[in-house]
Amino acid sequence: IKEGEAEAKAFKAYFEWCDDVSKNTDFAISTATAETEKLEAKIGKLSSDIGSSEAQIEKLAADIASSTKELTDATVVREKEESDFSSSEKELMDAIDTLERAVGAISKEMAKNPASFAQVDASNVQGLIQAVSAVLDAAAFSGTDQKKLVALVQSQQESKADDEELGAPAATVYKSHSSGILDVLEDLKEKAEEELG
Repeated sequence: IKEGEAEAKAFKAYFEWCDDVSKNTDFAISTATAETEKLEAKIGKLSSDIGSSEAQIEKLAADIASSTKELTDATVVREKEESDFSSSEKELMDAIDTLERAVGAISKEMAKNPASFAQVDASNVQGLIQAVSAVLDAAAFSGTDQKKLVALVQSQQESKADDEELGAPAATVYKSHSSGILDVLEDLKEKAEEELG
């Protein structure tokens, strides 16, 4: 009987141990299952983030390519504008120099003898105006300013024709023609200087 009791006691201890192991294993399995579900959810979220990040990377790469092209195009435009500006600046400086010399020459001639300006051949004045007009045209002067010069030359030519029919005009008429041209030349010179500024 003692052997049976000892065996029953050993069996009971073994049964309790198996029960504890089973409970611990069940707990470990349920904990691992919960952890597996959490990790699978995290893997799903991270996979989604990777897909979203890849799409964003592709969009950024396309934006960079587009911006690089825009920058290249803008650089080409800027270089052309800089070249055009340098060319226009030189033409404007030449125009200002030409206008200063024209104003100086006309002023000097008017100071010597107001009537002598009227003796200048109108075709020479027309040539000067056309030359100045071509420079100013290239330097982006308005058509209005160029028309003023042409109108003055035409009025001088008409006036000269009238004078030839009626006889010599008074000195004040000569002075009026020259000061009109001087005013227009000075106005054009100021506008050219403003363009440079």
